[in-house]
Amino acid sequence: MTLDDKLDFVQHILTRYILTICFIFGLIGNLLNIIIFCRKHLRKNSCSVYFITTSIFNLLVICLGIIPIVVTSYSSYDYSSHSIIYCKFRGYIIHVLLMISRSSVALACIDRFALCSPYVHIRALNQRRIAIRLIVIACLLWFIIPIHIPVHVNIQMPGRRCGTSGTYSIVYAVYAAIVTAIPLIIMVVFSSLAIHHLKHIRSRVHADMSTPTMNIQSRLRIRKRDAQFIVILIGEVIIYFFSTILFPIYSMYTAFTSTVVKDADRTAIEGFLRYMALSFLIYVNSSSIFYIHLLASKAFRQECKQLILRLYRGEQNNNVAMTLVGITNTRK
Repeated sequence: MTLDDKLDFVQHILTRYILTICFIFGLIGNLLNIIIFCRKHLRKNSCSVYFITTSIFNLLVICLGIIPIVVTSYSSYDYSSHSIIYCKFRGYIIHVLLMISRSSVALACIDRFALCSPYVHIRALNQRRIAIRLIVIACLLWFIIPIHIPVHVNIQMPGRRCGTSGTYSIVYAVYAAIVTAIPLIIMVVFSSLAIHHLKHIRSRVHADMSTPTMNIQSRLRIRKRDAQFIVILIGEVIIYFFSTILFPIYSMYTAFTSTVVKDADRTAIEGFLRYMALSFLIYVNSSSIFYIHLLASKAFRQECKQLILRLYRGEQNNNVAMTLVGITNTRK
């Protein structure tokens, strides 16, 4: 068995089994994320707007991304290699959804930085209506910016491969590296600044002895909730970093080695890395955010517990009501 065959076998295992599991857990996790952050006491927070947006677009990514490649792995028929329209717009739509999701996390980091800023005019940016406007702007921009993708992507011959060719392959590799790296840099920089400012805020709150006790407790309670949002956000940033960092590196590598003659083993390794960078790690990231929240935040775990208990009690009440209705009908 050649190296190409071995890597192809590993890729089939990852696609058929691991990504199928990711789809199931990702579907459940993103739906729970949306439900939790839409709860009355959380949805008023500007950061919740970004978390809800991220979950919605991650949900769309795993539905439009994982299902086709899992079906292809079982049927051995790649529709994107036979339909020009599907070939052009599948990559475009998934790219748009991913960039909106990444932009939401980056904007959430800026939002937390604004909240913790010592400057009033920067803190004024921490508002729900501003968050909604920024999300709308991000959606519009990311539907416009990558419009070049469906123009230049096509079914390449020989081999019937959906992708790019010629000079545009290099252009797209550089573009992909830039637009992927920018949100990551924003996430790292602004989340670090938010943590730094939050430490100063805590020290000021504890040192403020002139404020009445009840006000101090109220402020501390608000700060604790905001701190939990930052903890959740840091978890997202970490998983985004490790699942996405390979993509800009691979894109730049592809651009610089496009004219190099490569043997069969090197081509096989590059093909496998392409699969990991462009498909597998991205879909794992989109599926795992809810579970990262669970691991990162005790408050989020409590919210999940309350939601499950509420659903369970609601089901119990429905069963009791149905039983009473049945008894009443029997007596009649």
